[in-house]
Amino acid sequence: MKKWLRITLIVSGSLLGLLVLLWLGLAWHIRHNKAMILQQISDRLKERLHGGELLIKDMEPSLVRSFPNISVALEGVSVKDSLCNVHRHPLLDVARIFIKINTFSLLKKQLDIKQISLEGGTVYLFTDSTGYSNASMLKPDTKVKAEGKGMAADITRFQLHDMKLVMENLQKHKLFSFAIGHLQGNLRNHDSGWVCNLNMAVRVGSLAFNTDKGSFLKDKPLQTDLEVTYNSNRKLLEIPQQALYISDQKITAGASFSFGDHPRPFTVHIIAEQIPFRLAASMLTPRINAKLDSISLENPLDAECVLKGLMSRGEPAVNVTWKTVKNHVMPKGMELQECSFTGRFSNEWIGGQPRGDENSVISLYGLTARCYGIPVAADTIDITNLRHPTLMGIFKSNFSLTDLNSAQGEEEIFRFTGGTANATLFYKGGITVGDTIIPYLKGTIQLKDGAMVYVPRDLQLTACNALLDFNGQDLFLQNISVRTQKSSLQMEGSVRNITRLYFSNPDKLQLDWNVRSDGIDLNEFRAFLGKRRQSKRTTMAANRRKISRIASQLDVMLSTCIINLNVQLAKLSYGNFTAQQVKADLSMKESNVTLKRVSLAHAGGSIDMNGVMNQEGANNRFKINAGIRNVHVDQLFQAFNNFGMQSLSHRNLRGIFSAKAAVSGNILDNGSMSPQSMYGTLSFDLRQGALVHFAPLEDIGNFLLRKRNLDNITFDNLKNTLTLQGNKIIVPPMQINSSALYLDVSGVYAIAKGTDMYITVPLRNPKKDEDIVDKEEKKARRKKGIILHFRAMDGDDGKVKIKMGGKKDKPEEAEM
Repeated sequence: MKKWLRITLIVSGSLLGLLVLLWLGLAWHIRHNKAMILQQISDRLKERLHGGELLIKDMEPSLVRSFPNISVALEGVSVKDSLCNVHRHPLLDVARIFIKINTFSLLKKQLDIKQISLEGGTVYLFTDSTGYSNASMLKPDTKVKAEGKGMAADITRFQLHDMKLVMENLQKHKLFSFAIGHLQGNLRNHDSGWVCNLNMAVRVGSLAFNTDKGSFLKDKPLQTDLEVTYNSNRKLLEIPQQALYISDQKITAGASFSFGDHPRPFTVHIIAEQIPFRLAASMLTPRINAKLDSISLENPLDAECVLKGLMSRGEPAVNVTWKTVKNHVMPKGMELQECSFTGRFSNEWIGGQPRGDENSVISLYGLTARCYGIPVAADTIDITNLRHPTLMGIFKSNFSLTDLNSAQGEEEIFRFTGGTANATLFYKGGITVGDTIIPYLKGTIQLKDGAMVYVPRDLQLTACNALLDFNGQDLFLQNISVRTQKSSLQMEGSVRNITRLYFSNPDKLQLDWNVRSDGIDLNEFRAFLGKRRQSKRTTMAANRRKISRIASQLDVMLSTCIINLNVQLAKLSYGNFTAQQVKADLSMKESNVTLKRVSLAHAGGSIDMNGVMNQEGANNRFKINAGIRNVHVDQLFQAFNNFGMQSLSHRNLRGIFSAKAAVSGNILDNGSMSPQSMYGTLSFDLRQGALVHFAPLEDIGNFLLRKRNLDNITFDNLKNTLTLQGNKIIVPPMQINSSALYLDVSGVYAIAKGTDMYITVPLRNPKKDEDIVDKEEKKARRKKGIILHFRAMDGDDGKVKIKMGGKKDKPEEAEM
C-alpha cells in the first residue's frame, strides 16, 4: 500500500472515530442530562402557551435517525386547553415527536432545534358554537418576542407521518380534515414572511366550507410537491398555481387565504385537463354531485373550478367551467353523440342572493350534437334551482326525416323514407321524474315532402307537409297535407295541455282533428278497423339506450288519447260503396270508435247514422242507428254486397228506398262484414219498386200464371219492419200488390240455411183492378177467386225451393 494512501486512511479513520466518540459522548450527555434537556424543551414550548397544559410522557435520544446530529424522541406529547374536558379535542395528541438538535449547540449548553417530526397523532383546531377556540392559547406573546425567545424561527424543517389534521369551526359550519400519510416541509424565512416547500401524500377527509352542504374532494387521495408563501405584512397565505395529483389525476391548483382583518377572503383555483367527468363531479360536494348523477360522459373533458369566499362566514361562491369536443354524452333517458359544448356551474346565479341549490345554475353554451342520429344545436341551456331543477333553452335542428328511423330503435311508429324537418323550440320545464313544474314549450316544427309508413296500421303516406306549432301548453297542427295511393287529405288539429299530460297522463289528452279531402278511398284505411299492432314492450327495457323516451311516448299517446275527428269529404269510396258530401263527427279511443254524426249522399239519396264500434282485433262489434232516404235500392244493395244474401241481389231490385235501421253486427279486421252477425230491426219503405228476374217468383211462373210477366214485377209502394237475427230475417205478414200478382208473405228468410217462408197467392189478375179507386173495394176483390198457398224452404242443394203448402192460419194482416 502506498504511504500517502495509508496516511489518508489513518487520518480519516481517526477523524471518524473521534466524531463517533464525540457523538456517543453527546448521546451520553443527553441521557445523563435527560431531565434538564426535557425541561428546556418543555419550557421553550410553554413559552407559546397561555393557560394550556403541555404533557410529555418521556424522552429518549435517537442515535441513528439524524447522525451526525442528535435527535431526541418525545413520547406521548399532548397539548390541551383549559376547556378540553368539555369539548374533548386536544390541540395536539401525538404518539411520538422527533426533534433534531444542532450538535454544537449542546456544547454551548443551548438548545438549537433544526427539525421537528410528528408521528402517529392528531392536530385538532377546534372552535365551538360560541366562537371559543382551543388555539387561543397559541396567541403570540409580545414579551417573548421582545426578548428574542421562541423556537419557531429556528425550525427550518418539519415532517409529519401518519398524522391527522382537523380544523373544525362549529360557529361557521366549517370542517377541514386531512389524513396525512407523509409530509415533509422546508421553511425559509425572509424579511416580509416565509416560503415553505412541501412534499406530501394526504387523503382529504373533509373540505367543507359549509357542513350543511357537504365536502369538496371527499375521501380523495392527494399527492404533490407544493410551495406555500406567507406575507406577514399583508397577512396573506398564497399557494401559486402548481401541479398536484388527486386520485392519480393531474391537475393544477392555486389558492390564497387572508388572515388579516375581516372579512378575510380566500380563493381556490383548480384547473384539470382531460379529466373524466365522473371524477370531476365527485370532487364537488355530494349535493352538487347528485345533481350531475343523471349525466354521463364517455370521454374526458377540460374543467376549471374557482372557489371564492370568506374565512369568517358563509358558503363560498363556486364556479365550475368545462369544455368538451366530440364527446358521447348520456343524460338520463337520452343519448348524444358527437357532442361539443362549453359549460358552467355556479351556486350564485343571482348576485347578492344566498348561495345554495335554489340559487344554483348549470349552463351549457354552443351545444352541437346528434341525438340518436338527429343533429341538435342550442346556443344556451340553463338548468336553474337545483332543488327543483328547471331546464330552459332554445333548441334548433334541421335534418332528414329518415334520421328518425334510428331514433325509434325497434319500437317503430313511423318508418320514414323521405322528407325533411326544421325545428326551433323554446323549452322551460322540469327534468326530474315526478316533478310538478308545468312544462312550457313554444316554437315550430316544419315537415316538408315527407314519405313514411305508419307502422301500427301499415299505412303508407307520401307528400306529407305539416307545421307543428307549440304555444306554451298546447299544440296546434296546421297546413297538413298527406297523400296515399288513392287519397289526398288536408288536415289541421290541436292537442290541449300536451306539455302537462304528455308523459304523466296521455290517456287524458284529446286530439281535435279536422280532415278535408276531395276524395278518399277507405279501402286504404281498412287496417284502422282492427286493433293496433302492439308495440314491442318487452324489448323496451333492453333497448333504453336505443329508444328515445319522447318517441316511445308518442306511441303511447296515439294509442291511448281521445281523438275527436271532424271530416268533410267531397267523395268517399269503400269497396262497392261510394258517397258524396260526406260529413262526420267521430270520437276515437283506444278500444272503440264512436260515430256521433255521419251524413252523406249516396245512390241518389242520403244516409245519416250514429253508433259505436269496439275494436277487438279480428272481430269488431258495432251498433248503428241509420236513416236512409230516397236511395236507389239496387245501388244500395250493390254497395253493401247484397247484405250477405245469396238469392236476392241488386240485380233483382229496383225502386226508391227509405228506411230506419237499428242494427248491430261484426266487421272483420279486413273490413268485410262478418257473415250472419247482423241483429236488429229495419223499417223500410220502397216506392216505385220492382223485382227483376227474382228466381223464387220465376219458379212459380214456370207452372202457374204463365201468361203473366213475372220477370219484371212492379209495385208502387212496399212497407214493412224486418227483424234481423244473425242469419235470419223475420218477415212479418205483408201484402204485396204488384203488377203481376197479389202476394201475402210472412216467415223467415235465411241468409244461409233455414228459409221458411209462407206465400199466399190470390190468382186474381191485378190488371182487372187497375181502374178501382176505392181501397176497401180493391182489398175485398183481391180475395175473390182461387187462392193458392206456397211454402218456400231450403232444398238439398242449398237453394230455396217453392212447393205447394197447406193453408196456414193467418194472423191479422196489414195492407202494404
